[in-house]
Formats: sequence, C-alpha cells, structure tokens
Amino acid sequence: EQSDSAEVAAAELVNHTVAVSTIPSATGEQALYPKLSAYLWDVFGVYSKRIDEKRSSNKNGPKGNHWLHPDVVGVEDLGADWHQAVRDCVSQYFDKRTKLWSFEVKILINRSNVRECFFQAVSNSSWADVGYLVAEQISDDALKELRMLSAAHAIGVMRLDKEDPAESEVLLPARERSGIDWDSVNRLATENKDFLEYVKLVKQFYQTGEARLADWDVPQATD
Repeated sequence: EQSDSAEVAAAELVNHTVAVSTIPSATGEQALYPKLSAYLWDVFGVYSKRIDEKRSSNKNGPKGNHWLHPDVVGVEDLGADWHQAVRDCVSQYFDKRTKLWSFEVKILINRSNVRECFFQAVSNSSWADVGYLVAEQISDDALKELRMLSAAHAIGVMRLDKEDPAESEVLLPARERSGIDWDSVNRLATENKDFLEYVKLVKQFYQTGEARLADWDVPQATD
C-alpha cells in the first residue's frame, strides 16, 4: 500500500544497506549485475563488465560525474560465426567487428522515478552503439511512459528476471546509433579505472581477434 515514491525509496534503501554492509551475499541492485551478465551472454553473446563508480577519481567535484557512469558495459563480437577468411578480410578493410553496449540497472521503475531513471540511462549510455535501461520490476504505467521516451531517444528497456535470467526479456529494443561517441568514451576512461580496463579489452579484441572469457563477467569464465 505504499505510494510510488515510498516504494522506490524502500527499494533503494535495500541497495544502500548492501553497499555499506559487510555481508558477502549481495541483494538489491548489486545482485542484479551478475544476473544481467548471464542473460547477455546466453542470449546475445555479449561479453560484459561491471563499472564501479567508486573507482572514479572524482576530480571534478562531488557532482562532476553525475549520471556519467553506466552500471554495466559490454562488447558483442559481430563476427563470432564468420569464417576465418571473412574475419581477416574485414580486419584488412578496417570494417566494424563489434557492437558496444551500455546498461543502467534499477531494482524498480514506477511512475515516481520513470523519467529520472530513463534520462540517467540516456546520459550515461550516450557513448555506446546501443543503450538499455534494465529493471527487475517495471510498473504498467511506467512502461507506457517508457514506450514514448524510448521512441524519442533510442534507449531500449529490459526486464530482468533475477530468479531465472534466461526468462528476462527485451520490452523495448534499443535503436543502434550511427557511431561511438569517442569524446564521451575518453571522459569515462580518464575518470574511471573499470571503464579504462574495458576500453583496453576492446582494443585487445581488435588486435587478437578474440576475447578471453576470463577477462569478462561471463558466468563460469575459463580460458
């Protein structure tokens, strides 16, 4: 019987409690990241990586990085099923081999916070080929608003099933952008060590033509 805003506050309180707790088993938003990584790998073949905003320098002051960091980023190998000769040909032509993904993750989206959540995703995913707002729970009235916002701003929406990631679904597909915003990538890489590592891994993929599972947040990663 909570109001919309109280419902969001309660969900965020769970996440904050986890952030300051020493209990190793994560709940709240923290528990959603590995579930999202599992879904992305199983369904899209996307290598994903968590971006921790606490690893940023914050040299621009307490509000300088507001809505800068995505929660999770990923890279998709567009040529995973290609013949090796085709891969080599593409590399010689300097053609596109990857698609870069960006995700903003929430526990709950309702009419109280829907616009704030969406435009946070717009802000911190503007650099990528595709950007998604991901939530475990999305109210019906919030989804109506998200349909209008997604149509205008190209950000997609996913509903994440924490209990069974394979049952997660793309409610609104993202529209792919025409290219990477490298200025924004540079800002993130300069500010955050996790994102810098992500850029280095993408570079390594282009140099070697493959990604090592152990470098990514892929379930049960092995070399």
